[in-house]
Amino acid sequence: MSNTDSYPKTTGDWEGVLAAAKENEAVLPDMQAERTALEQSLAKAKGLKDLQASHAAAKQVTTQELKQTLVEGRILAEKVRDAAKSKIGRRSERLVQFKVAPLRKRAPRKTGGKNPPPVPEPTPEKPNPA
Repeated sequence: MSNTDSYPKTTGDWEGVLAAAKENEAVLPDMQAERTALEQSLAKAKGLKDLQASHAAAKQVTTQELKQTLVEGRILAEKVRDAAKSKIGRRSERLVQFKVAPLRKRAPRKTGGKNPPPVPEPTPEKPNPA
């Protein structure tokens, strides 16, 4: 019995069984119905495998088209954002709707280095009573 999950093993097994049945047709004449049914199953399996390969190829083409469309869409979205910046103004808070950070005034700088942090005074050591 072959592994039903393996297409090549299964179809190879079926083809071997059909070849053996054809060679022994004179000895086993009552197997015509079973042989015909197996031939039909083999043809159907091969057709489905071809269809599966076709779908895989179509999936790859669709994936490539999707990637290209996403690249084009990102470029167009950036153009819309740039147009919004120029029409609305770079400082307008309405740019947030376009997921663009508006230019805002900077916070005043803190004085750095003029007043250094105080240095802690050393504490005198206590004698150890032990």
